[in-house]
Amino acid sequence: MFLTSLLALALHSPTATPDTLKRPEQPYSWRKPAPARLLRPLSADRPGVTESPITVDPGHWQFETDALRLINSKTGSLPRTRALRLNAFALRTGLTDRTEVQVFVDPFVVEKQWADAGEPAATSRGFGDVALRIKHNFLGNDSCSAGRWAAAVIGYTRIPAGGRQGSGGFEYGVLLPVTFTFTQDAHLSAQWETSLSYDRDAEEHFLDLAPSLTFDYGFTPWLAAFVEGTSRHDVRTNRWESALNLGPVFHVSRNIQLDFGRHMALTSGADREYFAGLVIRR
Repeated sequence: MFLTSLLALALHSPTATPDTLKRPEQPYSWRKPAPARLLRPLSADRPGVTESPITVDPGHWQFETDALRLINSKTGSLPRTRALRLNAFALRTGLTDRTEVQVFVDPFVVEKQWADAGEPAATSRGFGDVALRIKHNFLGNDSCSAGRWAAAVIGYTRIPAGGRQGSGGFEYGVLLPVTFTFTQDAHLSAQWETSLSYDRDAEEHFLDLAPSLTFDYGFTPWLAAFVEGTSRHDVRTNRWESALNLGPVFHVSRNIQLDFGRHMALTSGADREYFAGLVIRR
């Protein structure tokens, strides 16, 4: 019912096309929303790991959900864990022309764990963690022209609200996403993430480094595709885990996006995932 209401709101949004001129920064805020004709093209932080440096317009919000994500983690040939996440969403709200706040919620997780081959799986389910984030763009927030750069910084705190389904401790991180526009339809994006993650079993924090690189291309006004290389480095073990994300992106309207994808492991310890998502702006 909640998603149905959001879709109805987005589909009845004004259909005016964005202004083709670069928008000068105005005193718009969450209390004085930017006019519909000046809204930037829809720019989502999904479907890949690499996020957009473009912020949500002031006074507007954007709902982005992992409607369904199936995650398989393996050690050798034995499945270690299998998790199903439903409607893990982010709510992004523009505060100023360059700054937004975000709330990430993981509302329902079902997880199965196998200790040994032939043993029945232990199943747990429940609420996941909550993350509070802030994004500030410092370059190219209003430019979609060829040969232009956009960059931002994102800081976050993850709150261990999820019991066994969560991380088990507070986590902190900083992300630096950058995008270069080749043409209106072709973009190359990169991101560096540094995080202080928590190991529930060892009951300690550790440093995590996660670079990623994404290329996306729009074939038609309604169809695009992306391919992304990701890596994650656990400083404690000095190990790198790498994966490849790819899939189609469907621009249903100016304010709605659908995406599907596959997260393929390139190293033995990386997860294998399938996902489907939705983005709605209002």
